Parts: sequence; structure tokens; C-alpha cells
Amino acid sequence: MRVAIAGAGNVGRAIARELLDNGHQVLLIDKDPKALKLESVPDAEWLMADACEITSLDAAHLNTCQVLVAATGDDKANLVTSLLGKLSTECHVLSLVLITQKMSGFLTLHGA
Repeated sequence: MRVAIAGAGNVGRAIARELLDNGHQVLLIDKDPKALKLESVPDAEWLMADACEITSLDAAHLNTCQVLVAATGDDKANLVTSLLGKLSTECHVLSLVLITQKMSGFLTLHGA
């Protein structure tokens, strides 16, 4: 299975390592050059891009992924990434949201 992870911080890299250890392909996406710690997950693909932009998700070839994980540490960015992923691909979408009050309106509006 190919999994794209938006957010290459501690959480995203931990998810990536676990997936790689279990035989999956991983693409880590982050717009912050400081987050691109290639040596920390050397078997992953890396892309410096803003996952909140549809052009970035196109560049990531998201259509070849079965799963998109939004784990940026920013609830708004994660929700936008999830929505774009849901609208532009057939892949399953998982999103890390820390402040759950933001979710109820989002789910109602977007049927996620």
C-alpha cells in the first residue's frame, strides 16, 4: 500500500517508520525545509510542498496512494488537506485534529 503523509514532524515521521516497517511505501510531504529530515526516515519518498494546495497534491501523485494522512500539527491545515484529498482522489483520508470543536461543523458541511 502507498501512503502519503502530510506533515513530516515527529508524528508524521513516526507514522512513516511504522508503515515502512510493515512493508508499505511512504511519501512524506512538508512545506518546511527544516522538517525534511531525510536521514530520519531514509526509505521514504520526500516532497517539499504545501499539502494545502491542490497543485502540491497533484505533484505528489496522490492518485497513486491508497491512503492520505494529514498530520501537520495544524488543525486547519489538516482539515484543508483532508478535504482536498477527499475531493481529488479515491484514497482513504485520515486527519489528526486536536481541537475537536472544529470538526463538527466541518463534518456537517463536507459530509466527511
